[in-house]
Amino acid sequence: MAHTDLVEPRPSLLKQLVNFTSVTAGLEKTLRLIQALALIVAELSLDQLTATRCSIAWNQLALGRRYFRLLDFYGCFEHAYDLLTGNTGNAPSKGAVLTMMELAEFSSLGLYCALENLTILHDMNIWLVSWYTPLLMEANKFWFYSICLSLTRAVWELLFLGSAAQSQNSHAGEKEKSEKESASRPTPYTTAVLKRMIVDACDLSLPGSFLGWTPVGDLGVGIAMVVSTVVASQDIWTKAQQ
Repeated sequence: MAHTDLVEPRPSLLKQLVNFTSVTAGLEKTLRLIQALALIVAELSLDQLTATRCSIAWNQLALGRRYFRLLDFYGCFEHAYDLLTGNTGNAPSKGAVLTMMELAEFSSLGLYCALENLTILHDMNIWLVSWYTPLLMEANKFWFYSICLSLTRAVWELLFLGSAAQSQNSHAGEKEKSEKESASRPTPYTTAVLKRMIVDACDLSLPGSFLGWTPVGDLGVGIAMVVSTVVASQDIWTKAQQ
């Protein structure tokens, strides 16, 4: 009797999309993509009514997405504290330079999230304050610094770590096996770092344009958001289907 392996049918695209939006990260990325497309349409539309509606959608989606990161400042500060105290669990040592970069990156990101939270009642038209714009400017500065540090850290990892960061957990008794595997490890590791660099480079246009530090208009910001969202969503999409 012939033995046949049962192959599970691949879920439909709609089912995969449902799985993707069922996880918090996937739903946030979906809203981010819609927000970016709304900004692009608002900039390209020749119809004033359509442009106005898309601008309203942009603002409302931006406010809605802020609820997802309402408490993100805690995770950032917790990670920074763990780096400062050396409480990183079983994670391999990255060296003093990378550790300091990561510490500064997550400290800046935590400050951005915390300061941005102070303006949410203003954006909801519940409590209007005079210090809204100055505080939001300072918050975006910390976001800009955080992304720059992330980019610098990624470049450092590519130049000085490479595949070495992937082989620190190999055992002495499995030397031959680890040598064979190490040849294939740099590719996914390098790909992950390059993806992070693409996402960071695109996301840099958001605080940069708000602060006037990068010569990017609203159309450029929308396109950059689409690119970074699609790239960042790939791993989330894959995990959501498992």
